[in-house]
Amino acid sequence: MEHFSDRLAASVRARSSVVCVGLDPVLERMPPALVDEYRPQAAELGDDAAVAACFERFCRDVIAAVAGVAACVKPQAAFFEQYGAAGWRALAAVIACAHEHDLPVILDVKRGDIASTGAAYGRAAFGGAPGFTAPVAGLAADAVTASPYLGEDSLEPLVEHCATGRGVFILTRTSNPGAGLLQEVEVGGRPLYLRVADLVARLGAEHVGEHGYSDVGAVAGATSPGSLRLVREALPHAFLLVPGYGAQGAGADALAGIAAGDAAGYVVNASRSVIYAWQDGGGDHQRAAAAAAESMRSDLRDGL
Repeated sequence: MEHFSDRLAASVRARSSVVCVGLDPVLERMPPALVDEYRPQAAELGDDAAVAACFERFCRDVIAAVAGVAACVKPQAAFFEQYGAAGWRALAAVIACAHEHDLPVILDVKRGDIASTGAAYGRAAFGGAPGFTAPVAGLAADAVTASPYLGEDSLEPLVEHCATGRGVFILTRTSNPGAGLLQEVEVGGRPLYLRVADLVARLGAEHVGEHGYSDVGAVAGATSPGSLRLVREALPHAFLLVPGYGAQGAGADALAGIAAGDAAGYVVNASRSVIYAWQDGGGDHQRAAAAAAESMRSDLRDGL
């Protein structure tokens, strides 16, 4: 069994990149050529299936464009789920496409629920739901994002999958403007997000790969650089998933001092600034995405 953290570390090293490309497809931002191709299919397939097929094609194009530059991809499940069963099938196909390009997949679902419900969420993401003849494959993601709000027992059903080569990134100090309302509240003299970091460390202690990283990592945003560095201090052996770069306003300087180990120990997510780069200058959406990802890799290379 290969640890998720080792697969991610190998990808970072092979591509000399900490770039994580977020896959957040929105119909209003699809390239006109794809809209023209898939819109007519709505009459036969229905709008849900036609849009899902368009999203799948777009994400496949982006994956092919960034595969040599990005260390991993992060599809946001909600953009697919809103189109029902067709969207779920498209999401599964996108994950399979990323694997064809040897890219680890972090499925952004922010799950976190107790007992049997949490276990069902885990099987949906990773596979293993009971079937009549064999376990069901599920989405076959490599890792998921998870919310800690319900406590340790809500995370354990997901963390259990680390024993089968999967990973979990727990929301710790997020990048959104309202993050501080709860995450910065002091509990026993320390901000709550550092209490969560302690939980991440405890849950990940038994799941450490050959590169020295845990399969249980933390989400910590670049929009709060001071908090990001404190999360790193609390989690010297965890991979950090760092949102907030690019469209949310953070730059490479926010990442100063957070590298750890022989594979940086973090990946930086950007979604809109990469996948919709074609809107800034027009032209082919694949070439624009490839150029944006390469520019991001170059901007972040000092951390490697």
